Amino acid sequence: MLALTACAGRAAPEKPMPASATLAAHGVECHKERATGSLVAATVCTSAAERARAAENAQETKDWLNSGKAGPCPPNVVCN
Repeated sequence: MLALTACAGRAAPEKPMPASATLAAHGVECHKERATGSLVAATVCTSAAERARAAENAQETKDWLNSGKAGPCPPNVVCN
């Protein structure tokens, strides 16, 4: 039983990343992220467009929260 636990707790090896100069030339930035409660960090890469959209979404949400209008959801979030 101990052998199964030891094997199950090991993270799978990550795929090799392209050279950082190649990624930078395409506007891609990579960093390590660790999910809340996780001890394993994962490499996350985002393009300039993805980062710009995330910043835009964050600003829209801040503007909506500061507007004082009561509503079900901010305009950039789909409510179910």
